[in-house]
Amino acid sequence: MAHSHYDLPSPWTTGFKGRCPRCGEGRLFSGFLKVAQGCGFCGLRYDFENAGDGAVPFLILIIGAIGVGLGAWVLLAFDTAVWVPILVTVPVVILLTLILMPRAKGLLIALQYVNQASDSGTDSPDT
Repeated sequence: MAHSHYDLPSPWTTGFKGRCPRCGEGRLFSGFLKVAQGCGFCGLRYDFENAGDGAVPFLILIIGAIGVGLGAWVLLAFDTAVWVPILVTVPVVILLTLILMPRAKGLLIALQYVNQASDSGTDSPDT
């Protein structure tokens, strides 16, 4: 069953929600970052998935910029001791990482499916 780019749900929506990139209904993850074997609704096997740590560099840059900016702002705006911005920034960075990591990985997996990028030697994730 071949699908075109036009009849698939948005990879942004399915990836951020952790849903199947083909039908948008089934769960993409069976754990926090563990990819399920396949979709329980449409039967798509997630064997094509090869996101690995691909989301990490993007998150390091984004969350790092937010953390450094927040820390510098706290230090300069409130004229505090050096340990105060660290105390404020570390929980924010940890929280953002926990929130964004599964969403970023889900997005990469959905984009792999939509763009038919596969490392398994097949031309399409549907085969």
